[in-house]
Amino acid sequence: MATQSYANPDLSQQQARWFKWLQFLLIALLASTAFLTGDGPAVSEGMTSWSVMSFAILGSLWGVFHLRFPSVRYRMDWSSFLLCLTVLAMLVSVISHFGAGDFRAGLNNWWQWVAFAVGFMLCLQLLNSPLVIRAVVAVMLAIVVSISSIGIYDSLVRIPQVRAEYFQGNDQQRVTMLREAGISDTRIGSPSRYHFESRIQSPEPHVTFALTNSLAGFLAPWFTVLLFTLLNQKQSPHGKAEFLKFLGLACIVAFCLILTKSRAACCAIGLTVLVGGVLLKGYRSVALKAGGLLAAIGVIVFALGIATQRLDSKILTEAFKSLSFRMEYWESSTEMAVDHLWTGVGPGNFRDHYTFYKQVGASESIADPHNWLLEVLTSFGLPVLVLLCLAIGVALLRVLNSEPSYEERAYEERAYEERGTQGPRLSANQIYLAGGIGCAFGLAVDQLNYAFIPLSVFYVALPGFAIVIFLLQDWVERGQLHPHHLLLAFVCWTINLSVAGGITYPGVAYTGWLLLGLSLLSRSNKNLSAVESQNLDQRVLSQRQRWIMMVFMGALPIAAYVTFHRPVATVDYQLLHANYDLSQNKITGAREHLQEAINADPTNTDAYLRHANVLFMLLSEERSTPLYEEYRKLVDQALALNPNSQTSYELFSQQALLLYDRFKQPEDLSRALEFVTRESELYPTNAYVFARMSICQYFQGDWKASLLAQEKAMSLDDENPHLEFKLSNRRLCEVEFAGWKDQNIFFDKIDESVEQSLRSLRKRRQQ
Repeated sequence: MATQSYANPDLSQQQARWFKWLQFLLIALLASTAFLTGDGPAVSEGMTSWSVMSFAILGSLWGVFHLRFPSVRYRMDWSSFLLCLTVLAMLVSVISHFGAGDFRAGLNNWWQWVAFAVGFMLCLQLLNSPLVIRAVVAVMLAIVVSISSIGIYDSLVRIPQVRAEYFQGNDQQRVTMLREAGISDTRIGSPSRYHFESRIQSPEPHVTFALTNSLAGFLAPWFTVLLFTLLNQKQSPHGKAEFLKFLGLACIVAFCLILTKSRAACCAIGLTVLVGGVLLKGYRSVALKAGGLLAAIGVIVFALGIATQRLDSKILTEAFKSLSFRMEYWESSTEMAVDHLWTGVGPGNFRDHYTFYKQVGASESIADPHNWLLEVLTSFGLPVLVLLCLAIGVALLRVLNSEPSYEERAYEERAYEERGTQGPRLSANQIYLAGGIGCAFGLAVDQLNYAFIPLSVFYVALPGFAIVIFLLQDWVERGQLHPHHLLLAFVCWTINLSVAGGITYPGVAYTGWLLLGLSLLSRSNKNLSAVESQNLDQRVLSQRQRWIMMVFMGALPIAAYVTFHRPVATVDYQLLHANYDLSQNKITGAREHLQEAINADPTNTDAYLRHANVLFMLLSEERSTPLYEEYRKLVDQALALNPNSQTSYELFSQQALLLYDRFKQPEDLSRALEFVTRESELYPTNAYVFARMSICQYFQGDWKASLLAQEKAMSLDDENPHLEFKLSNRRLCEVEFAGWKDQNIFFDKIDESVEQSLRSLRKRRQQ
């Protein structure tokens, strides 16, 4: 999308200013992506709407720039075209699953992919010289080192403090901390409490990311850049000083990587070095040096991990266990992909479909298959996966087609700087400023919306950013960056995502597309000079072509605002006010806000669920017919919006069972059985579902069916190796609904487990 106007020596000052501002804004947005906390479910909820809108607006500004200045050159690139075609094909999957899945989640995910494509194309069009590319890499490395430093502090200091506060406190203090973390089922042994306690007992940092593995997936590719650039410093005029700087930065990132205990990221780095030595001509000696240096750094940081008691033998002994979990995920995901080969299950709908394919002994119901190929295949289908692989493959082949030596590369860069800087370009200091503003913007958006990132990150990240930039400024001005360094970092990214997943996680995904774009920009044709190579793929577009692109790019922010940003932001605003009113016991106000949320986005399931929960709270006082009918309508609407959501059916089946237990209305029991039966179809390997089905059938007087469901539940429970999911640690109603806290289903004693309830039923039958 943007310009290559620098090739025209007669550029006006106004055109140069436009270009520099576009370049500045792009770099700021790229820097801000490291502070996007969203994982897959967060993207489905629309947490990245501000980022998506920002990229869409920048794309439209590029369209205006291209239309306003006809002499601007457009970089023709097949990988960009194929990626755009891929994103367009993804829309088929979103639309085809309307009414058969969570349409809002699918649409939100699709817009995130649009932002990836726009960002990738803008990189190819706006980052126009080797110095700019090195400065952008320096900005990202500064962010990486800053985040790594915070991660090290979190692992060594902050996380142990939280753990001590929790386990050294009394029961009431623990319950308070659990509720502050959004956990309603605070019983000892409950799945949600178990996972919370497991997480705080684990010292792995996650800093600005929702998951530790996501942090590792962000750090690993940039560590690869550091590693290969480090080896190249001895050839520069100030080689020894630069070598020590890069070595120190690499050790900081490596230590944080080790603290994440991400075996996938560490293996990805090692395999990347091996791939470089095997596939890249003339890289075997470099690969050997990189392997030796990597081993040396690894020994140092591993020793530090042992010394600080953050590493133990489990990092190796549990590797097979972790891999076995991945194999379970991949086997089930492959079955899903085969059943939905052409259009997938729809983006954002993987978790709802996964329960149908989940193995009995699998550890959890995952939100993505932990493999980027399977994630694209299950979400969008085979045609989209083929197109995406083609886009990446074309880019890789173009970079591999260029293999200049380091000396040739240095000469070409000097020639380019001498002959190619007549056009507009930000200075290195301006690029650093853009990066710093991007960091502040990313942190500010998080604090204004969800505040998932601790405020302390703001005070540490910016000073750390400035220090690293100070250390790297000489390298930016006079250093070298071989395109294969960036290419190998992209390879590391893809290898890691093949085991850890996260190609839709903004903080991780933007790194890959940025690295691929920079490697394309850094390449040069073997038979051409640097300037000729840079200009080879550029052309001036006709007026018609410029108008077509202007219309297309100008429509993006409008469409994103209408279909994505406005409904998501309005719903978030209304839900925030509804939660506040509920905390103040203002039920009428809360209901009004919830209805406004539904009106703002009729496809948002969450608004229906929350409104239904408020009405369910009121039903605890009186089961009035108008109130019950309104509640029932909301329940039916929520289930119609996402008919494959096992968690929604579980929620409403528990509510219906509580209604029956209190008011003894056959209608409630029938709905409870209807919902739990649908659950068993969506999650056929879940012992908990069949246990609740047995209870409903018992109340309905169908003892034969109840006995069969009991046997099925106990059989599945025996096959389940995970203690927290055993029926002995579950209860019939695990959610503490407001107004129903004293209500529970039990047969022998209050708060009995599901296993005890099933045994009580057998005793009653025998009596």
